[in-house]
Amino acid sequence: MARSGRRTITINAPVFITSNKIAVWMDEDWMRDFFNWLSKNKFKISAMNHQQNKIKLTFVDAKDCTMFGLKYAGKKK
Repeated sequence: MARSGRRTITINAPVFITSNKIAVWMDEDWMRDFFNWLSKNKFKISAMNHQQNKIKLTFVDAKDCTMFGLKYAGKKK
């Protein structure tokens, strides 16, 4: 979950980084569902970085990041 005041959060995601630094999504349905969910909840992301089995999301403001953390944690349960 995101702490209040932070604009970034890192979550687990089915993404694989190849040896030549290319991100490959291992589950296309997860990716599509996740970005549709972000759009439906109107979260504004300013940047996204792929990491091994994770993605780091940077939000426009800290409020969006905190709300995302709360909603995403609730969605996973």
